[in-house]
Amino acid sequence: MNTTREVTLLDNAQVRMRITVPGDEVRREYDAIVREYCEHAHLKGFRKGRVPADVMIRKLGPSLADQTRAQVLEKAVQEAFEHAEQKPFPYANPDVKADEAIEPGKDWIFEVIYDTFPVVELGPYTGLEIEEPSWQVDDEDIGRELKSVQEQNALFTDKEPAVIAKGDIANIDHVEFEAGAEKTVTRRQAFVFEVGTGYNYYRIDDEIVGMAKGETRDITKVYPADAENTDLTNRSVTLRVTVNSVKEKRLPELNDELAQDISEKFKTLDDLKADIRAKLEAAVKATLRAASINTVLSRVVESSKIPLPRSLVEYQLDSMWRDYVRETRLDERRLVELLAAQGRDPAAMRTEMTPAAEQRARLQLVISEVSKREQVGVEEAEVEAEIGRLAEARRLEVKELKENLAKNDLIDTLAGNLRLEKLYDHILSKSVTKKTGTKKVLDILRGA
Repeated sequence: MNTTREVTLLDNAQVRMRITVPGDEVRREYDAIVREYCEHAHLKGFRKGRVPADVMIRKLGPSLADQTRAQVLEKAVQEAFEHAEQKPFPYANPDVKADEAIEPGKDWIFEVIYDTFPVVELGPYTGLEIEEPSWQVDDEDIGRELKSVQEQNALFTDKEPAVIAKGDIANIDHVEFEAGAEKTVTRRQAFVFEVGTGYNYYRIDDEIVGMAKGETRDITKVYPADAENTDLTNRSVTLRVTVNSVKEKRLPELNDELAQDISEKFKTLDDLKADIRAKLEAAVKATLRAASINTVLSRVVESSKIPLPRSLVEYQLDSMWRDYVRETRLDERRLVELLAAQGRDPAAMRTEMTPAAEQRARLQLVISEVSKREQVGVEEAEVEAEIGRLAEARRLEVKELKENLAKNDLIDTLAGNLRLEKLYDHILSKSVTKKTGTKKVLDILRGA
């Protein structure tokens, strides 16, 4: 299709493209559609394929024009994008403004506004200084992890008498009351948690201590402005709580038998301790590496000029909302109902998340630009080696894992992740590490 195009670059990596389709091209498309109808339509008084064009036009005039418009628009936009210097960004559909009526033989003009790939002016990303503490896994770290192993292998038995104390496992029902009526959307049944951990939405550990199995109690709690759960900030909540059961926890002894129960690869408690040490060391190294990458990339983002397509921000907002829903472990519809009951609006939350989404979008664009410049690639042998490593870790046959990855279209994703990690290694290799005192392992892992 022989169209002409006038391109205007707008702010935030947007493009306005004014497209003119010559009248003869419009006529050609219109005539082709009319012929198609004449050859296949069934009209009373005419044999199939023998309907005159003028009869068909009188019969289906507006419909023929609409189909011509749709067909010309699709072909013209497709051709324009194929030849455009500024390619459309993949995260949003273009905005088409085509208010002018289409007529065979007459030039047809319309506009397309779309986001394009922004031109990123990168700041320096090599030679940047990274601060990193000295550290060492000590007996305190090993002891803490052994305590966690005991907790994970604890036995739970019904408590007698069944009265809740700190450290017990409580099974409760609860629901909010407002003006003497239940707020059914907040009802939670058979909720199980360890009392004293705070692993419950309303943080009612202290309030239920002393309650017995079968007991129901109304609890009113006022949450301060700095409440840990921001959904409850400055609220007074009345809960009706019923205790279904109470169990107490018994920790196993730390000995060779416990080590053997955990894994057949451990023969003694010392074997278990050595494995814990190795995993802690790997975790600290991974944490420090991630922090270094974040430091370098954050500085590059700050020093770069990054036009920000709105569609990319919207994509990041959608991703953040999906992450939020997944973290709550609730059905999205139920989550929205619960938020509404608390006076919270998902649209307002989306607005609150926008600055973080914009920062994530800038980071994505910076990584993409650095990747293009450094041209870090991944060989097929590296992908095969990674599949082998994953198969060994998951105790699967390499062939089985590879077939599963291929079936779910995940091999390209795996290769992309490897490419990204190689890029990070490449960036870090060009940075300068400066030691800054000593930190405890737990502080490093907590990001303190």
